Amino acid sequence: MSPLASRVPRALLSLAHRSFASSNARSVKTTTRAMSSDAKFSFGAEQAAYYDSVLAEGIFKPWCEKMFEVSRAVTGECVLDIATGTGIVARELARAVGVEGRVTAMDNAPGMLARARAAATTGAQVTFIEGDACEAAHEERTFDRAYCQQGLQFMSDPTEAMRRVRLALKPGGHFTAAVWTSASATSNPIIYHLGEALREVGREDWVPVAVKPMSWSTSDTEGSTKLEDCLIAAGFINPDVSCEVGTFDFPSLDVAVDIAKVGPYGFELSSDAALWSAFAASFKKRLAPYVLADGRVSAPAHSFVAHGVAPWN
Repeated sequence: MSPLASRVPRALLSLAHRSFASSNARSVKTTTRAMSSDAKFSFGAEQAAYYDSVLAEGIFKPWCEKMFEVSRAVTGECVLDIATGTGIVARELARAVGVEGRVTAMDNAPGMLARARAAATTGAQVTFIEGDACEAAHEERTFDRAYCQQGLQFMSDPTEAMRRVRLALKPGGHFTAAVWTSASATSNPIIYHLGEALREVGREDWVPVAVKPMSWSTSDTEGSTKLEDCLIAAGFINPDVSCEVGTFDFPSLDVAVDIAKVGPYGFELSSDAALWSAFAASFKKRLAPYVLADGRVSAPAHSFVAHGVAPWN
């Protein structure tokens, strides 16, 4: 586990959760106050086009390593990646397991999978499958390891998705998932300021969808407990959850602002020249504290990393 990880024993998490249950507000103002866990975030062809160019290098590839520090695939293993998106984790796994290994990757968005299939892969051949992780019938007792990077918060029944993954793992197999913590001025501020910039240009209606990636919970204690409870309910043993600290990095302020185009409202937002201009000005002003001397943008980010083991019997 990364030295930056913050590990909290389950007993203390439960105690803290009970102690603060009577308080409905956080001490830090959060965008999640307008967030609905039912907000729908679609992943179409337009989103896929920006997904790799805006998010891959500075967010998803570095955060892969946070999961791999917990459970690292090795040469010859058979691994599963659910909610693969454009295949970022799957391609990293293909390199890790090599030509002797096998990678199966699933997603329910055809536009994302089309981009994943078109990308070059080194190492193992990756089999991309279109399907819903909550309904998937994976090959049972087949995989050595399984991963899910930032997908559980979008699923209708994450516990069921985990249960199906557990059945697909060999006895003693490992499942590792990453889920963003909530968006606030101090935790995942890029998404917090994205939501606030949308408010400032009068698009309050887009905010719940904009912050959907950070919708797993409204506090670290709640999120950690929820993930551990899901793992237990899904049948995993030795459940463990940590809160990892990292960054969101972009080569320039313009690219950072383009993160808005990944959302399902992105095309409408960017197609309206006046609206986009007003939004971009607001968002850039908010992101100014994170601009480095060389023009790159680097903002703090936080994510839960959860791990469970398939029972041996």
